[in-house]
Amino acid sequence: MLSLYHSSPYPFKVLLASIHGYHLRWWRYSRDTEQFILEAHEREHWTSEQWKNWREERLAYMLHYAATQGPYYRDVWQKTRRNNPSLSWNYLENWPLLEKDTVRNNPRLFVSDTSRYKPLFVDHTSGTTGKPTLIYQGRDTVIKWYAILDARLRRWYNLVYSQKWGMFGGQKIVSFNQKSPPYWVRNYGLNQLYFSVFHITQQSAKDYVAALKEFCPSYLVVYPSILGTLSHHILEQGLNPPEISAVFCNSEKVLDTHRNFMHAAFNCPIVDTYGMAEMTSAASECQFGVMHEWPEVGFLELYNQQANSFVHSQDQLGEFVMTGLINEDMPLIRYINGDIGFLPDTSYKCACGRLLPKFGKIQGRANDLIQTQDGRRLYILDSLFNGVPIVEAQLIQEKIDEIRIILVRDISYTEKDSQHISNRLYAYLGDVKITFDFVDKVPREKNGKFRPFVSHLSY
Repeated sequence: MLSLYHSSPYPFKVLLASIHGYHLRWWRYSRDTEQFILEAHEREHWTSEQWKNWREERLAYMLHYAATQGPYYRDVWQKTRRNNPSLSWNYLENWPLLEKDTVRNNPRLFVSDTSRYKPLFVDHTSGTTGKPTLIYQGRDTVIKWYAILDARLRRWYNLVYSQKWGMFGGQKIVSFNQKSPPYWVRNYGLNQLYFSVFHITQQSAKDYVAALKEFCPSYLVVYPSILGTLSHHILEQGLNPPEISAVFCNSEKVLDTHRNFMHAAFNCPIVDTYGMAEMTSAASECQFGVMHEWPEVGFLELYNQQANSFVHSQDQLGEFVMTGLINEDMPLIRYINGDIGFLPDTSYKCACGRLLPKFGKIQGRANDLIQTQDGRRLYILDSLFNGVPIVEAQLIQEKIDEIRIILVRDISYTEKDSQHISNRLYAYLGDVKITFDFVDKVPREKNGKFRPFVSHLSY
């Protein structure tokens, strides 16, 4: 299918993309969707006690289900009980941590017995650091997931999934060597215009704006670094994009520089989100800029690897350990996805009136930690470039005492700004060698994603 798509003329690309879109639409939506959306809205006003009771009951069900219906977990518990017959799977604390590589290497072992022979939708993680992880979902699971997504994203901003929308994502939709528009493809099945993230340059920005004006989407779903870069070009050239009701950011952390460029260019809410193909945790930003957890999606714990213990304080940083509550087709228990952050605040009272917990700040990823010569591991990306006139930057740790910084400078950047960045790094890392590479664009991963930090060290 993909080879046929890429070898076809543009009108046939539109046809194939639209056929795929109608296929996705059938998987995502049904006559029950509006009812599920209504139920999700009702849960937004549950008290913390109601959520606690519901989640405890749901967690108990998922633990028993996974232990008895999942081939991987059944084998784990058979081995565990040979050594400790009294240990019960009914308590989450008795379960081992689940590494991402284990799921990536054997995804079918996590599909439940009751789901192995029914039609399953195969999603996958982005594979930023290598091979993507396959995730299996039944249609009931997919429909419930997209109902929650619609309730907590579009409906919060008075939008619906049937409206026209634009997507700036990592799919290769036109040849990388293409030098002229269209750098996008229309998908009639999803009422979507899908934009290539690999062709945005200062020269092509006017073409992207023209396509946006012609299509007039109600909202955009984007990689924030990509639309941030396009927004910078729009502002530089004084281009006028069409009115957009909201920009929903996914797949990457939203950096302040990108958020500011997007807001200045499109003058609409820039909405941060958190989620993943694994369906083990999710959150979204309300109109007051507060990230709210979606409690029915997963149960979140924090783990401190250095201390070999779980974190129970909202003030302590830890690695995300997630147990899915929504996907019975492929239950994941105590799954580590590599994100680092803080626990949600269940007592927070938001001005939006919803009682959903305030999602803990995501500090970064485990592989975004800079190693120091004295043995520390630091996450400093949030503060390193504060107040510096840049478009975007990437930090590369070549050696334990050698840092390279790739920078796209804004017009007001001077040599003093380089010294300012260097001084901040010296304060954190001590005596290290720092070099700067000034470029027009920071290289992206194969999936189009932006990585703010790259380490060439072995952990």
